[in-house]
Amino acid sequence: MNGINYVAFLVLRRLRTPLILLIVVYSTCILGYVLIPGEDPDGNPHYLSFFDAFYFVSFMGSTIGFGEVPYEFTYAQRFWTMGAMYSTVISWLYSIGSVFAIFRDEAFLRLIKRTKFRYTVKALREPFYLVCGYGLTGSMVVNRLVARGVNCVVIDIDQERIEALELENLAMDVPSLCADARDPQSLNDAGIEHPACVGVLCLTNVDHVNLSVSIASKLLKPKRPVISRTETQEYARNLESFGTDQVMYPFDIFAEYLNMAIHNPFRHLVHDWLISPAHRAVAAEKPKRGTWIICGYGRFGRSLKAYFDQHDDVQTVIIEPEPARYEELGEDEVIISGLGTEAETLLEAGLKDAVGIIAGTADDANNLSMIMTARDLKPKLITVARQNNRSNHSVFAAAKIDMIMDPSSIIANHILALIKSPQLIEFLNEVRDQEESLCEQVLLQLNELVGDAELDSWAVTINETNSPAIYERLIHGEEIPIATLYQHPLERERPLKCKALMVKRHNKCILIPEDGFNLKNDDQILLCGLRGSSYWIYWTLENNNVLSYILKGTENAPGYLWRKLKGMRQ
Repeated sequence: MNGINYVAFLVLRRLRTPLILLIVVYSTCILGYVLIPGEDPDGNPHYLSFFDAFYFVSFMGSTIGFGEVPYEFTYAQRFWTMGAMYSTVISWLYSIGSVFAIFRDEAFLRLIKRTKFRYTVKALREPFYLVCGYGLTGSMVVNRLVARGVNCVVIDIDQERIEALELENLAMDVPSLCADARDPQSLNDAGIEHPACVGVLCLTNVDHVNLSVSIASKLLKPKRPVISRTETQEYARNLESFGTDQVMYPFDIFAEYLNMAIHNPFRHLVHDWLISPAHRAVAAEKPKRGTWIICGYGRFGRSLKAYFDQHDDVQTVIIEPEPARYEELGEDEVIISGLGTEAETLLEAGLKDAVGIIAGTADDANNLSMIMTARDLKPKLITVARQNNRSNHSVFAAAKIDMIMDPSSIIANHILALIKSPQLIEFLNEVRDQEESLCEQVLLQLNELVGDAELDSWAVTINETNSPAIYERLIHGEEIPIATLYQHPLERERPLKCKALMVKRHNKCILIPEDGFNLKNDDQILLCGLRGSSYWIYWTLENNNVLSYILKGTENAPGYLWRKLKGMRQ
């Protein structure tokens, strides 16, 4: 049964009693008028026909009142009319009240909204991402995707979150449904089988729900990307076992990030600028290798210690209120029993000789207390804190902590990096195997390009569909250097604020290509720079007149619009 039919069925079922009451009342009144005799003007008996009786009851029941037809009623007919009048009015009031009750019924309103949602999703023709979960991570991802012009469909079990989405001042409408993502029918309504659904993001705060959605998506469309967050390593392994494209375990992501900051600072900065442009790294002048104090040996503490133990130049001291719970901690580990908020515990852990402290418990107040106490004891200490509640952002910012571990931001940043340009993750993986000198060169170029402004990245492919102007020239053997993409289409002497980070050619990655590097068809190019630069580059790729002007300073058969733009430039 489709949505419209089900709505009609529900309305008729709810109005069954009022409709039966109206039918009984009207039938009784009509029958009475047919059976009760009247008189014509000559005093002869006269009986109303069923049509005359129905006609009179119709306008009487609606309180219009055209008068007695076809002749004046007898007292018997008038007596029956008074009873019919009250009974029809009461039955109409009851029926109208039932109609209003239906439109105030929450179940009915949810059904109407779900039917509208289903047809809205079905009508989508542009590619969209199905986002399951509109919590802190989901809201950040949806807001940033919409800002880039990417369509989203949201499903969440919490009605308050759906209402918050509806109140958001977004650039485009985002269809949303309050439902359990584990329900197959809800996923179908949300478009999991829709041909325009290009990816599924499992971002609920329940790992089992994310697992269920991931399995459903992979079974329905195995080649469609699925990105899932997880709170435990067990579920992370489970998700990876059946081919989930990306599993976001924030504790491992941040542990790797911090480990990179300690041992490969320039590589860390490149990663930081490209993944989280608004964030800045730990001050370079502070020594990072040595002893680190980890307060709290939960999921976060385990991930940190696993990465730190890979290097001999980093030692760890663990502060844990219940160390006996963790059997994997051997006798050779330095473990201090306590919370870490007291000065005595921190001093016992060797704070005076430590280079940094990590407040990694699940309590924001305790984490801030640890940082403040440790900083009082050693002002030049590197501080890292886990922020569990997004609403505490201003408090953590005021504490001037060197690095903040915010799981929601970490996952959102990585998802956005994967969606906006998958080659970006591939570039970062390639950079891991490079020398620090290359990363320093990249960082200097990025800093020269955008300074403190937000850094964006995007990818273009040289082919007939995406870049017809360049494709046609390459087909005819013309050489086009990659620096052509850096020139402004309206002022060729003025370079755009962008740079190619990588060119992928025949499964081979060429990092930081020189300006004279010649393009070839099917090249996949990863660029970065100010967001506005991408629009000018796409113009160069698609318009032959623009490309001719950039290459030779002349145009081929310029049209009115092109001449107008040139006049504005001059």
